[in-house]
Amino acid sequence: MKVSSIFLARTDSVESYAMTTKCIQSAMESDPDVEFEIIIVESNKTYYESTFIYPDFVKVIIPQEQFNFHRFLNIGIQHATGDFIALCNNDLIFHQNWFTEILKIANLHPEILSFSPNGNINKKAQQIDYQIGYKVMQQLKGWCIVVKPKIFKKIGLLDETFSFYYADNDYGMTLKYYNIKHALVLNSYVEHLEKKAKPKTELILNEAFIKKYNIPDYLQEERFHY
Repeated sequence: MKVSSIFLARTDSVESYAMTTKCIQSAMESDPDVEFEIIIVESNKTYYESTFIYPDFVKVIIPQEQFNFHRFLNIGIQHATGDFIALCNNDLIFHQNWFTEILKIANLHPEILSFSPNGNINKKAQQIDYQIGYKVMQQLKGWCIVVKPKIFKKIGLLDETFSFYYADNDYGMTLKYYNIKHALVLNSYVEHLEKKAKPKTELILNEAFIKKYNIPDYLQEERFHY
């Protein structure tokens, strides 16, 4: 099973590079039996002139146009090759088996084409596996939406009129218009850091990840412990 994970990023500082790198690490280590295709749609036009370069396995795309939330996601979607596509912020921590839990619901309910993980990191098994709904920040978590690629054959690509604000609302209303179900998967945990300077969760890059992907040692400094 292959998941194309699309991250929108602006990598122009050590802090932004550290945040995105830790996000990628948590994704890569979250589900050992899942192949993750990592795609970054990068807003920094001078990315290749900087010292903040991601490992070779990361596909970095730098659009020529100015940032537009839906436009940049659409670019990532057009480059995705996975069985599922995850539309993600770059300030996330993916917890163990987050995608496997989504896959369970997808296999049991093939009519559901869109999913969000649970952002309430309480680690308690839920009696109800999922909730169908379109309410933003309740069932629909705009910072992480996982879809089956065939959804875009039904709804087309995302509406680029929504360059940032109300993009989540537009997506939810589009699904309702086409009568496509969206599910919040309650046993799938992905934490949204919301760009907090010192969030509670600490995720330190492990030594194996640093060596395997040639990650700079300075990201081990305490100030980058997210």
